[in-house]
Amino acid sequence: MIYKKNIGDRVFNGVNYFFLILIGFLCLYPMIYILAVSLSGSMAVLNRRVFLWPIDFNIEAYKTCFESKTLARAYLNTILYTTSGTALNLIAVTLMAYPLSKRRLIGRRPISFFFYFTNLFSGGLIPTFLIVKSLNFVDKIWALIVPGCVSVFYAIILRTNFESIPADLEEAAQIDGMGNWKILANIYIPLNIPTYATLILFFAIGHWNSFFQPLIYINSSSKYPLQVILRNIVIANTMNDLSVSATGTAAFTDMRVIGETLKAATIIIVVAPIILIYPFVQKYFVKGIMIGAVKG
Repeated sequence: MIYKKNIGDRVFNGVNYFFLILIGFLCLYPMIYILAVSLSGSMAVLNRRVFLWPIDFNIEAYKTCFESKTLARAYLNTILYTTSGTALNLIAVTLMAYPLSKRRLIGRRPISFFFYFTNLFSGGLIPTFLIVKSLNFVDKIWALIVPGCVSVFYAIILRTNFESIPADLEEAAQIDGMGNWKILANIYIPLNIPTYATLILFFAIGHWNSFFQPLIYINSSSKYPLQVILRNIVIANTMNDLSVSATGTAAFTDMRVIGETLKAATIIIVVAPIILIYPFVQKYFVKGIMIGAVKG
């Protein structure tokens, strides 16, 4: 049976398409604008002629960024923090989720409640800082990856996935002489690749965009990640704006324009890796979350 759309259905669909396109444009426009500013000439940015596409196209801002040793070092630091932090997150949530997925675990409910409680109530910023300082983690990578290595929310998702695996598989593996570690590595992890891909995406984005923790715990400028460098650029540009308002000199105006294009180029460089990686893991995104939510 072929359903023929009437005028009301066509109007309804048209309105829906219009609002969806409008919302999509509003979501994409900030990135489009930042990209256009980063590729535009200084006078075009100063005269506010840049809206959707570059005016007086040039790539000087990107040349400045790529020639900067500070930015290159921050990029390497961010990659190091992201990869090591994500790896530690995966190990921690796996070691938490696997035992809690076993009903034979003694004290399973009290242990689960303990983890849930820490998810609802944190220790606070100052106590956490004092603990990190007492462990001698300040100005070290451990201060960025150890305090938040266990994510209770994602561990619950992974635990639910583990519980959905038939017990017969584990029993057959035990008959073949496999221990818990081999069962985890050869059965549970391979059967939950979509979930792990989703967790990798979430953890990596969290570490890549981390700003507040490095600002608190990292003192050496040579260890700053990209987000802190970007924050310094924004603050420097704000100070230039204040100087322009106070003096109105052409030198400060040039500094402000350079700061705007440089800031835009830095933002594009910071977000580009996540934007490029996301399409490759998108197919696992919904599947991984839905599998973990079925029995939750």
